[in-house]
Amino acid sequence: MLAGGLAFGKALPAVAAAKTEPAKKPADARKFTDKVIWDFEGCMDHPRSQRVQPFVHEGQVYAVFWMPGLKTYVVKVPLAGGKGDTAPLMPGHVTGEDPHRGYRIAVDPTGRVHVVGDMHGSAWVKHWLSNKPKDISAFEFACGADSKAGPQGAQVTYPAFFRAPDGTLYHSIRCGMPAMGVAISVLDAKTQTWSILGASIPRDQLEGQRKNMAAKTGAHPVSIWEDNGEGGSYGYMQPHAKIVWDRNKRMHIACSVLNKNTPSAQGRHTHTHVLYAYSDDGGKTIHRGDGTEIRWPMRADEGPYQGDVVHAETEGNPPWLSVVAGLRIDEKNRPVVSYHSFKTGGHSKVLEKGKWVPLEDATKSAAKPEASETDDEDDLDDELSDFGLTANERRSVAMDHFRDTGEALFVTFPDMNRRKDKGFSRIQFVLRSPVKAK
Repeated sequence: MLAGGLAFGKALPAVAAAKTEPAKKPADARKFTDKVIWDFEGCMDHPRSQRVQPFVHEGQVYAVFWMPGLKTYVVKVPLAGGKGDTAPLMPGHVTGEDPHRGYRIAVDPTGRVHVVGDMHGSAWVKHWLSNKPKDISAFEFACGADSKAGPQGAQVTYPAFFRAPDGTLYHSIRCGMPAMGVAISVLDAKTQTWSILGASIPRDQLEGQRKNMAAKTGAHPVSIWEDNGEGGSYGYMQPHAKIVWDRNKRMHIACSVLNKNTPSAQGRHTHTHVLYAYSDDGGKTIHRGDGTEIRWPMRADEGPYQGDVVHAETEGNPPWLSVVAGLRIDEKNRPVVSYHSFKTGGHSKVLEKGKWVPLEDATKSAAKPEASETDDEDDLDDELSDFGLTANERRSVAMDHFRDTGEALFVTFPDMNRRKDKGFSRIQFVLRSPVKAK
């Protein structure tokens, strides 16, 4: 393992890296201080480097990043600032070239480090597990078509980790088998096995050739799905689930889906329905906002599997809704779901006495999503709207740490030249903290 990556790059001294300074882009209504906790030069000089997202565990920051040639590395650096330890994810591992192949990293309650990534329609979830707790020097490739050593899902893209209040890890990913949807898995850290929160799609809900695949669906259960798509039934769809917990440790899930066939996307993918469910037992059972129990796998069509429909929009021509819905818990411990309509702008609704009602000034807080490098993950959570971050900085925020502390740990590139798509070789991890009012 290389301290600070000095053998292949240039890291600033620990004192310089930990310097506290005023935020460069403070929001008008609030003041912040920025602390650069890691400053490294030598990364791959490509906009794809903006897909780095850190994870914080017991005062240490973990992240996956790229060196030139798409060589994949892991870094561990103290949250207080200092030298970062870096190591290759696996000897000789190189990420595939297409830009969908991002990574996510997380640490479970036992200290084992989990990495997922390098997937675009992959047969199963690619998952690496550290050999030792809190140690990034060596990983094993722990996954497989029928293995529970990694998160579940088939034909998968767009992974995400979520951490429960007790430290339990959840993983969500878009899947394509036997239909487009989402697979949400939970880790048993004692046995290091993953199990899906979901079930097989009932055979009578599948049509045509998908019905003939029913014999395979037992091996590929899903959590959320629909049978519509861009280009026709079972066509393209890009759902992304969000999971948060309130102060009573209730689990909340939100996800948008496409529930109307459309032509192939022209510039922007689209969805029609925003779904919600909550669980008081870690996802074993789920309920609509009014308490009605829902059966896994959740979908938008009416019936016992229908999720709580926060919003539906199908009138007129597409596009209708952005593919990512935001989810947060407000100061009154209520779930708030935000979504963007391409026709009417941004909206937020709050669950009040079992019903979804518009949140005051919602259209101001749920701004139009900015385009990312590829047409996915337009997730601009309104929790971060007043932190003065760019769209890509907001996407990089370590959200579990933010919800625990109110501090935004994000990734930035001080030498970036947007016009030339250059200047990504120098990367910084920055901790932005609100200044407490006197």
